[in-house]
Amino acid sequence: MGERKNREIEIDKAMAPPIGTMLVAGEYIVPQDLDFALEHQKYSKGLIGDILVRMGAVDPTELNRVLNIQKIITRR
Repeated sequence: MGERKNREIEIDKAMAPPIGTMLVAGEYIVPQDLDFALEHQKYSKGLIGDILVRMGAVDPTELNRVLNIQKIITRR
């Protein structure tokens, strides 16, 4: 029974939403900003959050707020 519970926790961690999805859902950015950043990431290999901050699409403080929420979700 303990093995089953551990497996469920691992599944929950795998299901944590990507940061870009969370930023769109929280209305910190618009979907077009995410699309542009994802396209840019193909060439720059940078982190989506960093790209969005450089673009001016999201404030670094707001990004950190959402990153902290993402960390909480993945700890479950």
